[in-house]
Amino acid sequence: MEAGAISSSDGGCSDEQQEHDENHSQEVQKYEARKPKWWMKLSGRRGTRAQRQTIERMTQCGYCFSRQVLSDFSRVNNSAKHSSSAAEQLSSDSWRRVWWNRSLAVVDENDDAAQVTPIIDTVSNSRNVKHAQKIQSMYSNKSPLVPQKFERIVLEIGFGSGDNILANAMRDKSTLFVGSEIHQPGCGTVLQKMEAEMGLKMRAEGSDIEEKKIDTTTSISSENSGDAPNKATSYENVRILQGDGVKLLSHLPCKYLDAILITFPDPWPKEGHSHWRVVQPNVLVEMHRVLKCDGKVFVATDAECFNDWTRNIFTQESSKGDWEEVTPCPNRSTWLPIVSYYEQKGIDEGRHTMLQCWKKK
Repeated sequence: MEAGAISSSDGGCSDEQQEHDENHSQEVQKYEARKPKWWMKLSGRRGTRAQRQTIERMTQCGYCFSRQVLSDFSRVNNSAKHSSSAAEQLSSDSWRRVWWNRSLAVVDENDDAAQVTPIIDTVSNSRNVKHAQKIQSMYSNKSPLVPQKFERIVLEIGFGSGDNILANAMRDKSTLFVGSEIHQPGCGTVLQKMEAEMGLKMRAEGSDIEEKKIDTTTSISSENSGDAPNKATSYENVRILQGDGVKLLSHLPCKYLDAILITFPDPWPKEGHSHWRVVQPNVLVEMHRVLKCDGKVFVATDAECFNDWTRNIFTQESSKGDWEEVTPCPNRSTWLPIVSYYEQKGIDEGRHTMLQCWKKK
């Protein structure tokens, strides 16, 4: 999968703007998804056996997004670029929006599923049999969860151990929180927490997570507000994707997200490593495209180099009229309600948390 830059404009842009963008792209680097081997070894990308088993179970339940399905999605898009008959239809956002809503179990009254079938037929009639089979398999993907209507959709890129996304999910049930994490241990950890607290059965041998049953009667009575949930702890508004959230942006439809959270990413403090930082000009183009009008990007870090870097990149892009900083930054209780282990470690070592919020114009 490639995190290619897609125009963020809702309409056409002027020749002067295009020339400015081309000159600007030549001067700055782009986000590089492929990390060095030494980083991959140090970061511990492979989870434990228990975590991998949990990921598999929760994928079957619909709370974790299948990596294979997302990989097929990417391949279909890349292959379609070489097909003149399909490229125009696949460039449309209508089918992409329907597909994501189905895959995430989201009810959208504006979905027009009728527009999807002609696209399937057009591309499936290609001479490449394997390509046609990939399309059929990809389009048959549908979340086993009961579709719900959400007021907002928020993406958190790099959620770590997942404490923040779970806290946000419990705080705001009307919002769907989608979390992406490149490290398998992080995905396994958050899914283990969800599985245990939701009272889902764990049958895999060798699991190091103690089975936990929830007394729903006691918990509900303590939180009785007239419309208490059926379960004491429910994460029906959480979806986990194992992979690079920056790559994910290029697959989402336009104006799909209400907010994007970037919480304590790897700062890559050495200047020679800056091309691996998650905030880059081409990434901001993708964020601008997938955010709804007045959508926001929230950033939290305790590394001054990353904080300065992020502010400089956003400031450069805001000169085009795409972004404006929200000052003061919204109260962290509305988007960063917990102090994670990583943040507390930084505080103990003398660092302080710096927050930024930028709004799409």
